[in-house]
Amino acid sequence: MVLAVAFALGALAGLLLAAQVGGEGQARLSSYLQAYLEAARTGDATPPEPAAALWEAARWPLLTLLLSFTALGAVGIPIVFAARGFLLSFAVSSFVRMFGGAGAILAFFAFGFTGMISLPALFLLGVQGFLSALTLAGRFLVGGKGGAVPPDRIFWLRSGLCAGALGVSALLECWAVPALLASVAELF
Repeated sequence: MVLAVAFALGALAGLLLAAQVGGEGQARLSSYLQAYLEAARTGDATPPEPAAALWEAARWPLLTLLLSFTALGAVGIPIVFAARGFLLSFAVSSFVRMFGGAGAILAFFAFGFTGMISLPALFLLGVQGFLSALTLAGRFLVGGKGGAVPPDRIFWLRSGLCAGALGVSALLECWAVPALLASVAELF
């Protein structure tokens, strides 16, 4: 629940900030998106490199996984979720603000397919990491002298499944998303 609330608060902040963007910032973003859509229409849009797409898919979950091994993760993981919610909401809200209802279609093709894979993976890693970090923080606060309990087999199994899902998300980002964006570029 803590992570869902942090994500939702970040998303709300992203929505509110996107509503406030105007002037030169909005003009630059609109210009960039229009140039990309024109490149997609003509077939000149280049898909991301696989390594860049993998980093894009894995950076938030990887940070979450690393924070799960520290007591700081009890605070850091909710901050990661708030930041991720903010950025995703800001991007989607900006698309809708610039292009109206059609912007929601564009946002879905840009973020939706990969998000349907990467966000559940992030939440799975986040929940298990947050619980692990809370355990570590509790030991620290009560002055526990015992060493940290190593993650169990289920922890690593879940983490491996999430890594596989994030790999699929990166592949979609490289090969499916550019084609999907090109197919809807005519609407703009």
